[in-house]
Amino acid sequence: MMAEHMTPDARVVAMCAYQHAIRLGHRYLGGEHFLLALASADQPAGAVLRDHGVTPERVEEEIVHLAGGGLFGGLDRDALASIGIDVGAVRARIEASFGPGALIQAGQAVHRGPRRARLNPRRVSGAERAGVFLPHGPGVDQSRRNALREAQARHDTQIGVDYLALGLLAADEGLVPGILSALGVSVPALRAAILSRCPQAR
Repeated sequence: MMAEHMTPDARVVAMCAYQHAIRLGHRYLGGEHFLLALASADQPAGAVLRDHGVTPERVEEEIVHLAGGGLFGGLDRDALASIGIDVGAVRARIEASFGPGALIQAGQAVHRGPRRARLNPRRVSGAERAGVFLPHGPGVDQSRRNALREAQARHDTQIGVDYLALGLLAADEGLVPGILSALGVSVPALRAAILSRCPQAR
């Protein structure tokens, strides 16, 4: 996500988003992973999100509900429910037997392919050097362009955490709009709060 134009704090958020995608067993890096990372961030934009009910716990719950996680990542929950299989109950029983996160760890092993694209080692993270590459999913590139526009509108040369948040809120692709809607969050109110409380975004 244009790491060379990001502030150090924004790079940390991007790396956390990447780690969330890996942890959840997803084969792509989506806007929802950035939302999860932003909701956990120590910066003012993260505090604004949490103040409006966009907490890491609630975001992850919606991500798992919409996109799955671990071995259940590609399952159609409604189809399974129609034949009497409750994926949530199955997950609970497995985690009771094997511990929290057991499905996510299993999903990581299943989704990690034997061959990965070769990357420039100077421009990738430690996890990518270890052989895990994730293509951008819906919303990421749109959010990146939006964040760059936010920075340019304020004559900033770097994308900070505040701009990442504003860029993500402006995206209409991917899971982020649905997650925010499910959480009952007003995007205009959230944007206004970020603009008023985050020094970089003013």
